[in-house]
Amino acid sequence: MGSNTQITLFTSDRDGIVGLVDGSNWRWARQALELSGFKKTDAGHLALPLSDLAHARETLLTLRTVAERALDLRLTPSSDRYIGDFALDVTEHLPGQWTARVENYSLPVWQEDLTACLWSSGPIARTLADHRVAQAAILRRDDGAELAFVKDPHLDVYHVGALQPGHIPGPTIAPAPPGVTVQPTPSAAAHLVRTGLLPAYTRAVLQSHAADLSDDLAWAHETYEAGTIPDPAPAHLVDAYARFTTTAPHVIAAIRELGTLNKHETAFLQEVEDIAAAPTTNTGPRPVTAHPDPLGWWLVEGGDGLVDLSLRTIGGVELAAVQKRRAGSPTLVLPSASAPPEPKARRR
Repeated sequence: MGSNTQITLFTSDRDGIVGLVDGSNWRWARQALELSGFKKTDAGHLALPLSDLAHARETLLTLRTVAERALDLRLTPSSDRYIGDFALDVTEHLPGQWTARVENYSLPVWQEDLTACLWSSGPIARTLADHRVAQAAILRRDDGAELAFVKDPHLDVYHVGALQPGHIPGPTIAPAPPGVTVQPTPSAAAHLVRTGLLPAYTRAVLQSHAADLSDDLAWAHETYEAGTIPDPAPAHLVDAYARFTTTAPHVIAAIRELGTLNKHETAFLQEVEDIAAAPTTNTGPRPVTAHPDPLGWWLVEGGDGLVDLSLRTIGGVELAAVQKRRAGSPTLVLPSASAPPEPKARRR
């Protein structure tokens, strides 16, 4: 067994000493950590608390012996700050509710999973494409937005990018939100994320959803003229409305975050919320407030109103791109309700 597997030891303000693994014999490396006395944290990493320094020294000596004599692993103490501590400190300066976790990519293919899920362009994309990255911190907001932090391999900075949101099922015309490079000071890093990356992410989300909602409406208007919806409503039409009810909360949140709304626009968004709610777990979409004809409201008023307000909020070049797609959409055919969605990459 060659020494092609490395255990890197990081000092953590919260967890003590954390061992992260890189190499093909990652299972043996994790076993060496456990045999030596490292314990699993809630996040699944192996850590050694520093509350008892004598015990910690004994555990580290045992780990060195096990690595040298039994498993031929390389031990590397790192002077870098543990990325999980940095990420948690950044969340304290961001609006909203965030959680942070560290992902350990012991194998290159696991790193490729992160690359496949990355939405942002820029330094983080180049770093993942050109360098071996064994760990990243993932910040997740309560609405599902996710950001990845990776340490630059040569400089004392972090590259940050947004991950593809789960509520956007496939390719999108929206430009990728550009990633940012931040200094290792949590408050300064959070400022760049808050003022640069997050607004760009929200605009990209809004543009993506506006285009998809526009496509569904164009198809529905072409297929079913106003007042001619069969009873019962066809499955494809019901599916299109279901996508509207699922997407509307994300669109409304983005409009409220990015736009300056007048009284009429504020009231309209509230109406959409009241009529078409996000689906509840295992029950599918359902209206919050009874409406005599939710499908008719969507086709005649609600759908176009939400798309138009989205376009006004986006503005500029993005608006033109969505309108161009919208103009050519009537010939689109919606997929069968039984057609499975495209598989998306999954991170470990």
